[in-house]
Amino acid sequence: MSAPIYENLIRYSEENRISFAMPGHKGGAGLREGLIKCDVTELGKTEDLHGKSEGVKKARRLLSELYHSRDSFILTSGSTACIQAMIFSTLKRGDVLLCFSDCHMSVINACALLGCGMRIVQRELDLDFHIPKGTPEIEDILDSDSRIRAVLVTSPNYYGMTCDIERLSEVCHERNIPLLVDEAHGAHFIVSDMLPKSAAELGADLVCQSAHKTLNALTGAAYLHASGPLADLGRLEKAVSMIETSSPSYVIAASADTAREDLESEKKWEAIISLVRCFKFNIQYKTKIKPLINDDFTRLVLNFAAYDTTGFEIERILSEEYGIDIEAADLDNIVMIVTPPNTNEDIDALFDALVKISGTLSPRKTERDFPALPKYSGELDPQKAFFSECEKVPFSQSAGKISAATVTVYPPGVPIIYAGGEISEEMLSYIGAVKAAGGKITGADDMIEVVK
Repeated sequence: MSAPIYENLIRYSEENRISFAMPGHKGGAGLREGLIKCDVTELGKTEDLHGKSEGVKKARRLLSELYHSRDSFILTSGSTACIQAMIFSTLKRGDVLLCFSDCHMSVINACALLGCGMRIVQRELDLDFHIPKGTPEIEDILDSDSRIRAVLVTSPNYYGMTCDIERLSEVCHERNIPLLVDEAHGAHFIVSDMLPKSAAELGADLVCQSAHKTLNALTGAAYLHASGPLADLGRLEKAVSMIETSSPSYVIAASADTAREDLESEKKWEAIISLVRCFKFNIQYKTKIKPLINDDFTRLVLNFAAYDTTGFEIERILSEEYGIDIEAADLDNIVMIVTPPNTNEDIDALFDALVKISGTLSPRKTERDFPALPKYSGELDPQKAFFSECEKVPFSQSAGKISAATVTVYPPGVPIIYAGGEISEEMLSYIGAVKAAGGKITGADDMIEVVK
C-alpha cells in the first residue's frame, strides 16, 4: 500500500529546508498550536462560516475593523474564490471587465464562468528587470466603451510593484464604475506605515487578499473586503455563499482568524523590512546581482542579467545544492517572500549561498538575448473560447490562431497567451525560451488547444 502525496510531503518536510516561498508561516513556524483539532464541521457547538453566529460575526468584524472596510469575509478557497465573488457580485453576462495585462489567470477563468468579456490594457514594462510596472491611463478607454462595467487591477504584483489605487478609484468612481483589486500579495500592508497602504484604505470597492501568501495562515486562507461605495454588499454575500464550498475548512478559517490577530505585531514586520534592506545593500556590494527597488519592502527580487545564467538556473541551484526554496523565477530574476517567521539565520544562509553561486558564474559578454515579455492588449471572450469547437495543433504552428487555453508561466500564473486572444510569434518565442531555461508552463505542452 502507498500514499504517494503524503509520503512525498513528509519526506520534504523532514529535509528542514529554508523557505522564501509561500505560505507565510514557513513550514509551520508561525502557526498556532492545535489547529488540526479545529477540523470539525457544522455541529451544535461549532459554527457555520456562512452563517450569522456570534463567533463568525465577531471574527469578520475584527477583520473589517483592521482593514477599515464596510464588511469583510473569511474564505477558505483562496483568492481564486475571492476573485470569482468580486466579479460575480459586480458584473452580469455580456458586461465587459477592464483588466491590466498582468492579471492572474483566475480572472480569465471567472469571466469564462460568468460569460462576461474582457478588455486588456498593457502595463508598462521595466526595461532592466523586464517586469510589469506603472499604472496605465484608462480614462479614454472607459469613456469610449460603455460596456465596461468594472475595472480589476493586480496590486501588488508578484514583484512587489503597486498601482496608483487612489487615482484609479477616483477615475472609476467619477464614472460610477466599481474598482476591484487583486491584493493577494498585500495582506500584510495594513501592519506598518513602512509598507504601502492597502487598497481597502485607498478607495477600492472590493479587495481580495491571500492570507496564506504572506501571513501566518494555512494555504487557502483568504480575506475579501467590501470597502468602497460601489460594493453591493447583498449581492456580494450571495456570491460568496454560492462560490465558497458548503463545507469550508475550519482549520483554514481558524488560521485566517489567528493570522489577523498576529498582524497587530508591527515590530516583527519592521524588523523584516530592515533585514531585507540590509540584504539588498550588501548583495550588490559583494556581487553583480541587482536588487529591485519596489514598493513592498518585504518582497525580495534579485536580477542576474549581469551573469550568463537565468533565474530558473539560480532557483535550481539554491534548491538542489543549498536546500533553499524561493517563490518564483523568470528568465532574469528570482523572487522571494520574506515574512516574520524567517530568521536572521535564514537571511544569512541565502546571502552566503548567492555570494558563492555568483562567484562561479561567468559574466554576460553579449547583450541580453532572451525575448522580451510579450505585450497584449485588446478584447477577449473567454467563455466563447471555452465553448467553441476546438482542436489541438502543434504549439509551433499556432501563431495567428485564437487560443482556447490560457497559457502561463507558473508561478506567478500571469497569462502569456489569453483564452479568446490571438496567439503571436512573440508569445511563442517567449514561452519557448522559458521552457528551454527550465521554467514551468501550464495550459499547453507540445500541443495547444485553439478555436477551430
